Amino acid sequence: MKLFLEKNVPTFAFLILFAAEFTYYLLILQTGIVEYHHSEISEIWMVPLGGMLGIIGSIFLYRERQWIIPFLLLIQLLISFEYAVANGFELFLLGLISGLTAPMLIASIEKFWVVVISLALSYAFGTYVFNVVAIQRTDIALLLSIVALVASLFSKMNYYNKKEEVLSLYNMGNVFFWLLLDAALFETLSRDSMMQLWGNISFTWTIILFHIVGLIVTFSLRNFKYNDRVLLGLFFITYITYQSGSQTILSVVYPFVISYYNVIILKKLIRLSYVNLAIVSLSLWGASSLGLLIALSNTFLIAWVVLLLLVVNYISHKIDHPIFKIPEGILNQYNLLNTH
Repeated sequence: MKLFLEKNVPTFAFLILFAAEFTYYLLILQTGIVEYHHSEISEIWMVPLGGMLGIIGSIFLYRERQWIIPFLLLIQLLISFEYAVANGFELFLLGLISGLTAPMLIASIEKFWVVVISLALSYAFGTYVFNVVAIQRTDIALLLSIVALVASLFSKMNYYNKKEEVLSLYNMGNVFFWLLLDAALFETLSRDSMMQLWGNISFTWTIILFHIVGLIVTFSLRNFKYNDRVLLGLFFITYITYQSGSQTILSVVYPFVISYYNVIILKKLIRLSYVNLAIVSLSLWGASSLGLLIALSNTFLIAWVVLLLLVVNYISHKIDHPIFKIPEGILNQYNLLNTH
């Protein structure tokens, strides 16, 4: 029994830690703070600033993550007591903590099934309580922070995947565009009184079910060589469904797509060296922020343009033409320097 606990407790502790922090990001940083501040960029810009600086800082600190993460989560817990009315400096710290911990946790993924179950728990809980208004999410913020802090004390995060897959412009572009497409649609939906899904109790269980179905399907197909092509098609279906105004179909398709692309993104990220992982993570913060701006400016047409750019990105990868080799060549030079 003792041997079983010593072997498995760290794994399940990491599972809970990853789930709690991912849920904190979804319910508190991505939606709670934004909702409380009425989407005023002038009030919430310190969060993404802190996030991006945190990612950069993690490049120098990630080897000490075993003790740094619990320390950061303790600060997160203290700020969470009044997260909704946090001042600019406190918002900066919340972003900084997220920026520091997220890539560190991704770099610590040893068993991929663990993170898939973490996503399932996160999506299920996050969807179920999404109708709780921002000002009343303090208890949720505290609960998630306490759970994450305790779990971090029992998690062994010394694992690091030494496999250093080089950066690919094609893969970077896909990851960036996928997150931008998701962020633009999610932020638009959360402000659309006619098409809003999250927080609508009539769709809650459907969304949870198809999040989980998406995770199961993608986990079984995680090494499928046509995943990029499948995701491109799924996003087209999702966007067409949104434009058609069908909430019922969207409540099935969109959660499935979110789960699908999150698994594929994580599968790509865990293959990277830490510096490359940080570079891609920086681009993801940028994609999330751009998605919010698209929603706030009521210019969803831009999201359709992005979808077409994703098609161009795919075509350029298939076409053997010198013009498409210039940016890839620059990135190859970076990879060469980074491996020496």
